[in-house]
Amino acid sequence: MRTINDAFSIGLGGLYLFASLPIAMLLAFFLGGEKALVATALLLPIVILGFGRFYSGLFASPLQQDMLTGLPLREALTNWIDASRDRVQKSGVQIAVIAFCLDGLDEQEERFGSGMRDAILSQSTKRLQSLLRHDDFIVRLGEDGFGIGLRNVQAPAIENLLELSKRLQSCFDEPFSEGQCLAYCSISIGIASESLVKKLTGQNLLEAAARAKDLAVLAGGGSIRVHSEGLSSSTHHERDTARELCQALETGEIRAWFQPQIRLADGAISGCEALARWEHSEKGLISPARFLPDMENVGLSQRLAEVMLKQSLSALVGWDQVGLQVPTVSVNFTGEDLRNPRLADYIRWELDRHGLDPCRLTVEVLESVVSESSEDAIAKTLTELSSMGCGIDLDDFGTGFTSIANIRRFNVSRIKIDRCLISNLDGKDDQRSIVSALLALSEKLGIEALAEGAETESEVEALRNLGCTSVQGYAFARPMPENDLRSWMEDRGRQDILKSGA
Repeated sequence: MRTINDAFSIGLGGLYLFASLPIAMLLAFFLGGEKALVATALLLPIVILGFGRFYSGLFASPLQQDMLTGLPLREALTNWIDASRDRVQKSGVQIAVIAFCLDGLDEQEERFGSGMRDAILSQSTKRLQSLLRHDDFIVRLGEDGFGIGLRNVQAPAIENLLELSKRLQSCFDEPFSEGQCLAYCSISIGIASESLVKKLTGQNLLEAAARAKDLAVLAGGGSIRVHSEGLSSSTHHERDTARELCQALETGEIRAWFQPQIRLADGAISGCEALARWEHSEKGLISPARFLPDMENVGLSQRLAEVMLKQSLSALVGWDQVGLQVPTVSVNFTGEDLRNPRLADYIRWELDRHGLDPCRLTVEVLESVVSESSEDAIAKTLTELSSMGCGIDLDDFGTGFTSIANIRRFNVSRIKIDRCLISNLDGKDDQRSIVSALLALSEKLGIEALAEGAETESEVEALRNLGCTSVQGYAFARPMPENDLRSWMEDRGRQDILKSGA
């Protein structure tokens, strides 16, 4: 890895060259007389000037170094990227930038003093240098961040960069020390590769990674965000939207509502799906169709999934404590969420923290994510979750082109037949044929099937006649807050008791 010492060594060389000028002139006169003296006097300054320009061109940026860590600063990275482009484009690999910041560095300084801040930054530099390759390029970014230039990123680029990001985060698992004091810091990471940036320049690539890093910070400590072109114009409107959504997540305005899933054989609750609802303090209840696209556009979908997971697991614990039987809760995760290499570890930790068995959680993923993805990162995450014991639901099934091989590859344990196939099922023969075929497929594959969006008794009866075992929809209950669902279940239990007594 190139450091400031390289530039310093060449700078010393230039000084030695100037210092040896008189000796060179005398030696030329001694060996070649007056003509050699004149030639040396004319040519040697040109050589020295050329050397100076070569030196300043290659090492001007690295000489602008951070005094604490000894690392070059921001401009050095943009110059390094621009200088690397031609060579990399001919080799078939990609250039990428990882930008990250230390979470809570100001709080650590406030708690332990400025010495701890300096210790964290210095020790972080050493940890990074020990992890990265010789031709990677590290710079200091701002007061609490670093930037890493990578010019040998192999395909698949995003998966490899996510894996590297996971290793970077692992570097910060151990505490930092200053005297007898120990401090812990996580890092929030933004990733940008040249394939995700329209106009590749050092400035554009670094800015893209920095924007992704800012979104990771908004999403909460330890987050990872990948730059996409949709985030390339960081307008005031986008920043305001991101800030408002982030505040709604942190203050509890965006909460999990729950819709029960009913087993048709006996009418028992087989589980509940957690659905995000925004109860705005001034605007009232905001439709998910209005805020969920914004949530994804500003890079907060992972933070939303974390909030939904925590609230869902807390709800399960609460239902258990009052003796209500809810076997599982389903939480939706996007493709971006599932690309996070630390998601499975995070979910395992949350389950342990709540004292719940992994089989109590079902991970819902859209059929479009499975059918359109060839990424091993998503398959790896779902395999880890399935191995833990979590259920995997394939949502909106029947609207895409998922192959049987993908159902196996992504460890799907249940298909959820999309509501567009359930609506008016009782009056449409072609829809009944499609639903019947999907139910037969699930039976052959040995996986469960659930019909979502059943709104009428006649649709439920049609599903029962086709052999569907579980249903979710307005015919039984709408999504409702946790306390309302608790009351609904208690009332339903009382009604069952009255019926049996009659």
